[in-house]
Amino acid sequence: MTALKELPSRLLSGAANFRAIPALPTENGRHLRAGMIYRSGELSNLTRDDLACLETLGIKLICDLRSSAERRRFATAWPALAPARTIEMPPDSDREAGMNPLIERLAREPGAEGARLAMLDLYAVLPRLLLPILTETFEAIVAGWALPLLLHCHVGKDRTGVAAGILLRAAGVVQDGVAADYLETARHLDGAAERRALGRTLGRLLGRAIDPGTLDMLGGTDPAYLAAAFDAIDRNWGGFDAYLATAGLTPSRRARLQSLLVA
Repeated sequence: MTALKELPSRLLSGAANFRAIPALPTENGRHLRAGMIYRSGELSNLTRDDLACLETLGIKLICDLRSSAERRRFATAWPALAPARTIEMPPDSDREAGMNPLIERLAREPGAEGARLAMLDLYAVLPRLLLPILTETFEAIVAGWALPLLLHCHVGKDRTGVAAGILLRAAGVVQDGVAADYLETARHLDGAAERRALGRTLGRLLGRAIDPGTLDMLGGTDPAYLAAAFDAIDRNWGGFDAYLATAGLTPSRRARLQSLLVA
């Protein structure tokens, strides 16, 4: 498994899961350009020092993978001196990418196994839900104006994990590198705090206490979850290359993307 030794220390005190994806190895023996792709959770609690740090990163494009309700409740803070274009998920993705399917599954199948199945279901639908915003992202990268870019959702684990995985694979990053970046999230998040918050939310919605095993399944970065997303791509599009083609990333355009992202 690829080790992520080049990751910087925590960059933003108000966004623990904000990080740069490092120079991961690619299939052609080269490396991803460091500092081209950032990923994060929500950015509503940034400090003055955080905003000053963001000014230095030169981020041109923000891919906001959150629901409409999340964007309203946790409005992104961003430095005025470092303007970036934001693209958002389409509103019709809100229900499937949000809490409703999870709540429905846990109501039918409470416990850790129901939670695991809910997560596998979520990851299996994310490639389809992310397709419109990834299409825009690929177009912007190939056009030459979008780098560096930031991918983020609310926590920075599930939606961001799948979107980052697809972008990294499109750039030619080796499978171990894609998996290592996904698993790295667990090191940046305060898992106990995230589980407590999730337990309170689900407990209120379901009207009962949520057991620790369920919260572990929902809050974890299980390689099987990410594998479910790529399995769904193979099953529903006939392979990764066909998925990229659906997103407008033809072989020539993918070569252009790789020339910008790989050193």
